[in-house]
Amino acid sequence: MSPSTINNFIIKKSFKTYWRMISIFSLIFIIISSYLFFYIFNQSSNTKNFYDNKNAHLIRIEGKLNNNTLGKLDREDTERIEGILKNSGEGYKISTIFKLSSGIINASDNKGVIIYGLDEVFPEMFNDHFQMKNNILYSDIESDELKLIIPNIHFTKQGDITSNSFDEKIFKLNNIYDLVEQSSMDYFFSRKVNDLPMIFASQATFSDILNVMFKGDSNRGNSQSRSIYDFIDVEEVLLYINNIHSLNGLVDQLRNEEFHVTYAFDSFENLSTDLGKSNTLYNLILALLFVLSSIYMIITYRNYLNSQQKDIGIFKVFGYSNQDIRLLYNRVLFKLFGIVFVLTCIFNIIICFNRWVTFSFILVIEAIMMLLIIWLVSYFQIRRVVNKGVLSLVKEDKEFE
Repeated sequence: MSPSTINNFIIKKSFKTYWRMISIFSLIFIIISSYLFFYIFNQSSNTKNFYDNKNAHLIRIEGKLNNNTLGKLDREDTERIEGILKNSGEGYKISTIFKLSSGIINASDNKGVIIYGLDEVFPEMFNDHFQMKNNILYSDIESDELKLIIPNIHFTKQGDITSNSFDEKIFKLNNIYDLVEQSSMDYFFSRKVNDLPMIFASQATFSDILNVMFKGDSNRGNSQSRSIYDFIDVEEVLLYINNIHSLNGLVDQLRNEEFHVTYAFDSFENLSTDLGKSNTLYNLILALLFVLSSIYMIITYRNYLNSQQKDIGIFKVFGYSNQDIRLLYNRVLFKLFGIVFVLTCIFNIIICFNRWVTFSFILVIEAIMMLLIIWLVSYFQIRRVVNKGVLSLVKEDKEFE
């Protein structure tokens, strides 16, 4: 009698039990597939919304509280912020943004403009490595050049500000949205204050404008040799933290120093902890699902083998060796999981339609799980039963009793 005929005989003899196992095992793998799909979708969402989202890594520092009053940042504040970051040991980028919101006038319409000075680190915050050229201004104003009226500022000994003269300076003007991608930088470059036009410049150009403003200030010394901090306060400090899990700790440190801090997910009580706990929970559920499902299937098949002991004893009586019998029952085992695998694949195609990377990942994980179960059953369960003596096999069978 051929092995395939014997295999069919074994399956036919326990037809109901065999197909019951196929149904139950298929249902188990359908549950596993559903959870794996949800698991991958959740991880993908977290990656997109948090880990790969540039805005999620950003911390904005817009001032410092002093007696419940929000004041502008200065040089010492920026040095203190960078000191906190260095001591944290975390990877980071820091960008200092200056803003000049009064005094400069657009000569074409005699209206004020707001000028931002951006350093070279700013574009790296958003992974847009654009470069602002010096002596060129950037805005959404529809013009090729811009003439600015820059007042000459003087400080009296009493600390008052006076201006009796001005300079006019023409700058080449480029469209800001030709320089950067609006999709990633829109939140910053689309800001408006009292409908005044926004002008963006490199910090070198920004410093040149300030030098024109203060060139005649005898009380402040030679403006050409002074720092930008000596003329104007910091509008904003942007921090990019590489490790999103360290955000909350750094924010707490900065707030303890009385800095006014905001970041994208400030409404979450503890973003990094919540992400860590959710990932741990999902991983734990997945591991338990694998372990419990494997144990259940192994025990179920062990009970099936115990019901086959009389037949195994009969095979030995007819001269089949232990190896021959193991091969017969291994084929039965492979056929069972082959059917389960096919049914699971059909279900995976349905839930992973047009998501072939996800489909492949789930298929590989479940194939490894099935092969592991097959190996455990074959090596430990089938071998254990087949290695018993004929008398032991017959006596332990309830049907014989």
